Amino acid sequence: MESLSQRKKWYKPHQQHGLVVRLFSYFTISLLLILLLQNLAEIALVKTMLHVPMKVQQNIRVMAEQAQQLIDTGNQQQLGQWEKQQPYYLFVLDKNQHEMGDRKMHPHFAFKLSYARGINAILDSRVNQPIFAIPLKNGNQLMVQLPSQLHPAKYFSFYFGLIQVVIATLILLMFSFLIARYLQRPLNTLREASRSLASGDFSVRVANTVSDSTVEFKSLAADFDEMAEKIQMLSERQRRLIRDVSHELRTPLARHNLSLHLMRKRVASEHQHLVDRLEREAEEMNQLVNEILEFNQLQNTTDNAQLIPIDVESLCLTTVPDIEALLGARQTFTVNIDNNMPLVRGDSRLIVRAVSNLLGNAMKYAGENAHISLITALVDVNGQQFVQLSVEDDGHGIAQQHLKRIFDPFTRIEGARDKQSGGYGLGLAIVKEAMTVMNGTVTAKNRQPHGLIIQLLLPVMDK
Repeated sequence: MESLSQRKKWYKPHQQHGLVVRLFSYFTISLLLILLLQNLAEIALVKTMLHVPMKVQQNIRVMAEQAQQLIDTGNQQQLGQWEKQQPYYLFVLDKNQHEMGDRKMHPHFAFKLSYARGINAILDSRVNQPIFAIPLKNGNQLMVQLPSQLHPAKYFSFYFGLIQVVIATLILLMFSFLIARYLQRPLNTLREASRSLASGDFSVRVANTVSDSTVEFKSLAADFDEMAEKIQMLSERQRRLIRDVSHELRTPLARHNLSLHLMRKRVASEHQHLVDRLEREAEEMNQLVNEILEFNQLQNTTDNAQLIPIDVESLCLTTVPDIEALLGARQTFTVNIDNNMPLVRGDSRLIVRAVSNLLGNAMKYAGENAHISLITALVDVNGQQFVQLSVEDDGHGIAQQHLKRIFDPFTRIEGARDKQSGGYGLGLAIVKEAMTVMNGTVTAKNRQPHGLIIQLLLPVMDK
């Protein structure tokens, strides 16, 4: 099996690109495309907008009809008077470019007559006062100068500014989209891997999953795998140490019990209480060793557990008599089992152990006058059905900030959770590991107005 240091040799820097180079390339390509789009948009805008507005064209055509009517009357003075009254600077000319009315043409206007254009011609992109020639009968023409305030290019500064704002927005959106799409995939992989690592799956690796040629991501994935490998190695060493120490403790404990048995026969009656105390201490030590070994065994059987169909209803009913025998003198216990529960895939021994641990904890810590309940129900979580086993009590509950820690090994939240109460902090940890083995979950929450609720969720078998 090759080490991570060997796997790192696979990452050839000369075949990979840095994150800065990638981002610069994406930004450059995006910028060039957007600038090209901007030029095309401006060209299209110029060709579309650089025409005389339709309303102005209609007004000019109406004036051309009026001018033709005045020409037909032959009244030169009346025609000149009409030219002065119009909102545009205009003249009616004959085929020789001479005024037909008595109004005199400005020299600058006369100079611009050679640049006259049709009413549908494309205008210049800068604001000016173009002249339009509207043909009349007999070669006559109506020459109209468009005021600068009506030139469509007058609004181009606003349109071009708007285009720049839109283009800048497109640049930001496209660049952000590329960055998000480029970074999201490897980051999602690393995030899922970190969640798996946090949940106890130390076998997770991401170097081969992060299909990216960027050296930064590859290095990060390699470092993550190295970290996961070290954590897995340390965890395995810790489990092996606990298992080995626990096994080794059994031999001296057995000799200790044998010595106590022999000692009892030789110790005077007034000192028998000391032997009793030593036997209780030895029994508690044996119990602790057994719990450590069971906890360690559950951690190692998560992947190869043999789960079979289980009827939770009948399993709970057979467990109830054993639990009732352990109740305190003033404690009460009720069972509310829903009938016709579907089968779950699990391990009957683990389910009984989990329920027994929860009920045992409730008997120890809920109080001498506690009322304890075991309730089953069928619930739906995110479209999946679960059989829910709830153990409730009306004790003091647990402080909210400590609820997430109660399933950690050797966790003792309350002062009562000491050796005198018989607690070592492994009961709820065993429950959590048992539920993990059976693909279930365990949660704890405080009950209103007081007390504690711990719920086991076991997935229902597929039909």
